[in-house]
Amino acid sequence: MTSPLPSFTEIYERGAPHYTEHCYQYASSSYPLGLIQPKCIIYPKNDDEVIKAIQYAEANKLAVAIRTGGHQYSGASSTYGNNIQLDLSKTYHDFRWQNTDHTLVTVGISYSLFEFHNELKANHRFVPHGQCSHVHLGGHVQTGGYGQLGRSFGLLADHVQKIRIITADCQPREIQRGVEEDSDLFFAVLGGSPGNFGVVTHVTLVVHRDQDHPQSRGLRILYPYDRDRLKRLLDVMVRMADNELFQADYDYCVSVSSGGSLIFPSSFSPSIDRTMRKNHPKIFGHDGQYIWPATIFVYAQWANLGGQSQPYSSVFFDEIKEAGGEHGTFQNEIEQAGGHILQSIFLGAKVDDDKPHPLSELMGDWIFPNVREFEKPYIKRVYMSNSQTLAQDYWTDNVSDRIHEIQGNADNGCDLAVQIQHYGGKNSRFYQNNDGSTALSWRDSNICCVLDIFHDDNPAARETARAWQQRNDACVGHPGAVFCKEDRRVLWGSHDLNLDKEHDRYYDNAGAILSETKYERLCKIKARVDPSGVFTPNGFCVGAPSTEVADIE
Repeated sequence: MTSPLPSFTEIYERGAPHYTEHCYQYASSSYPLGLIQPKCIIYPKNDDEVIKAIQYAEANKLAVAIRTGGHQYSGASSTYGNNIQLDLSKTYHDFRWQNTDHTLVTVGISYSLFEFHNELKANHRFVPHGQCSHVHLGGHVQTGGYGQLGRSFGLLADHVQKIRIITADCQPREIQRGVEEDSDLFFAVLGGSPGNFGVVTHVTLVVHRDQDHPQSRGLRILYPYDRDRLKRLLDVMVRMADNELFQADYDYCVSVSSGGSLIFPSSFSPSIDRTMRKNHPKIFGHDGQYIWPATIFVYAQWANLGGQSQPYSSVFFDEIKEAGGEHGTFQNEIEQAGGHILQSIFLGAKVDDDKPHPLSELMGDWIFPNVREFEKPYIKRVYMSNSQTLAQDYWTDNVSDRIHEIQGNADNGCDLAVQIQHYGGKNSRFYQNNDGSTALSWRDSNICCVLDIFHDDNPAARETARAWQQRNDACVGHPGAVFCKEDRRVLWGSHDLNLDKEHDRYYDNAGAILSETKYERLCKIKARVDPSGVFTPNGFCVGAPSTEVADIE
């Protein structure tokens, strides 16, 4: 029997007023809301209240789940039963420059990516990070911090120099990159499993200066969706990936987003997301723009890593524009997609490479302003690939057909959010930055493919979405797979809660010593820093029992 809860500045206990709306998690839109209902949700004010929650959990043999804000759709930052949910979205919101040239900053993990970007941009500074504005730094940095500058600058986690963390012994401590006595915990926190080794409160990051990349260029074009156009744009990416020596200055990402159901909804069935946005906007978040036509988004930039004297060539961007069909029939397609109003609001070149564009500004151009893409239940997949035979295996045909199977049918009740990005090559910082200091895996991959499907809240649409993802799964993990012979996953794209059972899909053994695998090392660190499992709130944790807690997509 658990003892009574201590007092906190802001706490919502199960069954108390307002608990239900604060219990809302993005994961809950894919299954019954009642599945994830912790004993209480605590918004700690400071370290003292974080420590009080840990001490209570330890004394009562409970677990603590940690969320810093944003979304973790599969529920890996959530919990249930008598366990405690710590929501740190308000707790650590401070930003301090550590040197006079503003290249080293300590920031609280409660910052959203949009807020963090704005702080850096005000000083003409930037660092690689993701594109989802409402994602917060805590979970993002611990899962790597994948984003648009992946080839040219690596991951956000690569830039972490110091971490402040409160471990299960309730002692705040700082751990530093390159310090031997800190190396195990530093390794585990960045890429082990977020929130699994303690409460991260702050990170200290090296950031970059615009002035060191004065000729940087960007390209952001929005095209009307067309299956063949999509294939041509992906063909450019595959040719890029086939060249192992492709310049690190270039990053390239192609996204697809359904849009018709947002303008002319095929289903007005209620959803928890729609209800939360309408009735509880402070909890749901605020959308920047949540209506668009069915669109292909193209993002590319040249980082000018060589500085002022490095010449710029438009050849690669011209190849992208040619593949997208910027000229010729493009204007007619815009008019067919909705006329000149849509053209001015949505489609066409929003950033062009005709002149230099500071990278701190480009980071803002890449940010997606919405809380989430569609207010519907959702099934997520993220696949990584190191294949060197994508062209021979006709992968661009395959993935374009897979996307068009959903996108080409307006009556199936489903919408897509697709993001395909190139990370690889021997010159890529994503590859070169893998020095073994973190547990982040699959750094020899070249393409990351995100295939997310949202569906109406009815059995037929859900089965369409589930069957579609099952067929996508057949494209990885076996000798004849067209995308990757291994099933390579990333922590932020988790689609189950069985980390121990599936750990070989999330962790490679690059740099591991012969006596133990990377995952075995993580389990030993976990046992040492959290022996009673205070930070094991669900099955997606290092060393958690290999049992399925719930059928969660």
